[in-house]
Amino acid sequence: MKNFKRKSIHLALAAGIGASSMAMAGGPGNGMYINADGTGQVLLYPYYTTRGGMDTYLSLVNTTGEVKAVKVRFVESRNSREVLDFNLYLSPYDMWTAAVVDTGSGAKVVTADKSCTTPAIPAGGQAFVNYAYTGTVDNEDKIDSSNPKANGINIGGADGETASLDRTREGYIEIIEMGEIHNEDYVEYITHADGVPDDCSKLQGLKSGDELKLNIGTPTGGLTGSASLIAPGSGTDFSYDPVAIDNFAYHEIWHQAGSIEPDLRHGRNRSLVFYDQHVVDTDWFDTGEYEGDDWSKDSVNAVNALLMHRAVINEFVLDNVTLSGTDWVVTMPTKRYSVPIKDPNNSNHDSHHALPPFTSTFWENGACEPVDIEYYDREERTKVVGGFSPPPPGVNNALCWEANVITFNDSNILSSAHSVNIAIAEGFQNGWVRMHFDADGQKQSSNNSNHTYYGLPVIGFMVQDFVNLNAAPGVMATYGGSFKHKYETSISGSLQVEDSIQAP
Repeated sequence: MKNFKRKSIHLALAAGIGASSMAMAGGPGNGMYINADGTGQVLLYPYYTTRGGMDTYLSLVNTTGEVKAVKVRFVESRNSREVLDFNLYLSPYDMWTAAVVDTGSGAKVVTADKSCTTPAIPAGGQAFVNYAYTGTVDNEDKIDSSNPKANGINIGGADGETASLDRTREGYIEIIEMGEIHNEDYVEYITHADGVPDDCSKLQGLKSGDELKLNIGTPTGGLTGSASLIAPGSGTDFSYDPVAIDNFAYHEIWHQAGSIEPDLRHGRNRSLVFYDQHVVDTDWFDTGEYEGDDWSKDSVNAVNALLMHRAVINEFVLDNVTLSGTDWVVTMPTKRYSVPIKDPNNSNHDSHHALPPFTSTFWENGACEPVDIEYYDREERTKVVGGFSPPPPGVNNALCWEANVITFNDSNILSSAHSVNIAIAEGFQNGWVRMHFDADGQKQSSNNSNHTYYGLPVIGFMVQDFVNLNAAPGVMATYGGSFKHKYETSISGSLQVEDSIQAP
């Protein structure tokens, strides 16, 4: 099977910690970290959709004076099966733009941008494919075919869910810098002259080993971008920024077009997280339950640490006067590296189990992670313990997918095919919600550093819309907004005094 085809911050002090401070905190080994400045080597866009008449527009900006080689990956929302990836080459200070649009049966990416991609994207766009969630599992699809702890953790093959192309209509986007190109000839081919690269054809057909020809060096970051969920029919636009991970890789991780690599297994095995006035420097070396020649779950565990949260906090608006609605997006971009397929009718799957910090295996209806929900009105007078309706089979409240959409009182702003609903009690038109991850097993530990992180690795945002019913006749008065989630973080273990950040 060919890969391309299937393809809480508690104090104001935290705002003063810049990228260089976090990178230096890890000492000689350094560590990956969330760059609050919004640039990095890895960008995670929590959601794309073409449902409900929406298109998703995205941008990627190279803020540096170097030529960048980048992996662009689109991943469907149910089980993080790849639906398309390609290599993108950015000239100095370049900006690449594209859109994900509906095809009638699925989705595709379209672009009028001239930056070099391999393979080249056709003028009519490149359709997303379902190869990664259909058929049998090849050895290429297995995370680690030699390690029984990784049994069933696959990046391809049937997973018990629908094999329809409709599944490609919503998901999330992962962008990874593979390195900087220093070969002068290739720098010239990629660099724009009068708005067009000199010769993109020279990049087609590059294969494994050609990183030497490219003279490709270590990634240095400086990538940023944005995304917009646009509904032309209603005139709404929900825009957001991706999560930026910096200092991800310590050497070049270039792979030829058609390879599903690199991914989040190809980074460092240290994480730096600001918590409780400390920069928590955690060593994840040899904590991964599987590993390979050039990748392991050590790196995934480090990414998990950056995104681990005990609770997600955001608001809801359901005002009757403005016909307001609210949806949340909660995405788990590392879940696929820990959750195996477990067909209840296949005895060979009996030993399959999820790896930390996740607790459930995947088959029909997903891999459900239990959550607790509480919500308040705006006056904080009342606290209500709520839940999803209808509940997923066999559980009360749970998030079962990789990219989850939670709608409030069936607002269905994003028209997700697998959303869950929070039925807000009468009288609670507006307020806020705390969603807890408190189940046993929803944690991840490193004995190297004596640190335990609680919760699950999540990213996302809230969207809300409303209508001005008092607008002049003929004036479209539909409005939308998006707001990133807030979080509670919990880390236990040895937080050394020398790691603390003191106020001046």
